[in-house]
Amino acid sequence: MAGENQVVPPPKKLKKPVAELRAELLVDKDVIEQARMLKVDLAEYVEKILDYAQNPEKPPQLVITPDEELKAQDPSVPTVEELQTHLEKIINGEVMISRAQQLDGFNDKDADARYKTALASDAAQKGAPEARKGASPTALQADPKKPSTPKN
Repeated sequence: MAGENQVVPPPKKLKKPVAELRAELLVDKDVIEQARMLKVDLAEYVEKILDYAQNPEKPPQLVITPDEELKAQDPSVPTVEELQTHLEKIINGEVMISRAQQLDGFNDKDADARYKTALASDAAQKGAPEARKGASPTALQADPKKPSTPKN
C-alpha cells in the first residue's frame, strides 16, 4: 500500500483497448507458436502478455546476469566460454561422462572389444561388430598395452 509520500505511477495507457488487443493476440500465429513451445495455455499466455504490457515496471520472472557480475558474486560459477569449452570436450571425447561414450566400433582398431567394454559384457550382443578375434574387455582393462589384431 502506498504511503502519503510515495508516488504510485498510474497504469500505462495502451494504444488500443485491452479487449481488442486480447482478440488480436489470441489469433496471432507467433503468439500461438510461443504458447505451444512453452506448453502454456494460449489464454493464460495472452493474459500474461497483457499484464506486462499494462504494468511495465513489474519485474520479469527471469533475470539474465552478465558473467562479470556472477563471477563477482561467486567465483566458482563457470562463464559461458568455460561451459562451451567443457561441452566441446565432452563432444570430442576428451571428457567421458559414461562408458557408452567410448569409441563405438567404427574405428579399425579392435572394435569388438571396445564395443563389449562399453556394454560391460563379454557376451556377443545383437548388432555388435562381427569381428570376434579381438581381446576381451577385461583383458584390455587389465593390460595397459593394447594387443594388436591381425589385419586381413
